[in-house]
Amino acid sequence: MRDTETKLVETTAIEARFVFAQEITNISKMTDDEGQELAFHRNANGNHVVFTKDLEGSEVAIEHCIDGTKIFHLSQDSKGLPAMHEFKPDGSEVMYLLDQNKNLEKMIETKSNGDKVTSWFYETEFLVQEQRQTGGIVFRLFNTAGNAVVWLKTDGEVEACGTQEVIARLQTIFAMYLDGADI
Repeated sequence: MRDTETKLVETTAIEARFVFAQEITNISKMTDDEGQELAFHRNANGNHVVFTKDLEGSEVAIEHCIDGTKIFHLSQDSKGLPAMHEFKPDGSEVMYLLDQNKNLEKMIETKSNGDKVTSWFYETEFLVQEQRQTGGIVFRLFNTAGNAVVWLKTDGEVEACGTQEVIARLQTIFAMYLDGADI
């Protein structure tokens, strides 16, 4: 597992929202006839949180936000790592994938129009891939050497701007999309 303690992009606001990274007090608990325990908590911002366990025994917290958003906080996802999955009232979704230290590694947003934006948070790089329903795919990279944007249009045309070194890095990272592209 790589160290994500220091990153190019500040992610602490998202990481602080993760219920299992917080110290929570004032929890009301109840147990059903089968021994399944449910716990309830109200955050300072008014959101209600229900704690339970999934079928595999991993802890799950379901946060019901005032604006209608529901956030599922998973102590372990299918890879055994913590994660959050946010469902917004407008139909969009955001998945936050965390490392074992509960630091944000990757964010996947599916917008209500079907566009999908995937962001990777590395120590010295911030990488974004935006797959648009119309208009192609946009790749962005911000790192210590500069930044660049490469737009692969639906007709195969490519537009790029930014530092040449960073454009070359984008071509390497996304070779499956940009191999042979005239940039």
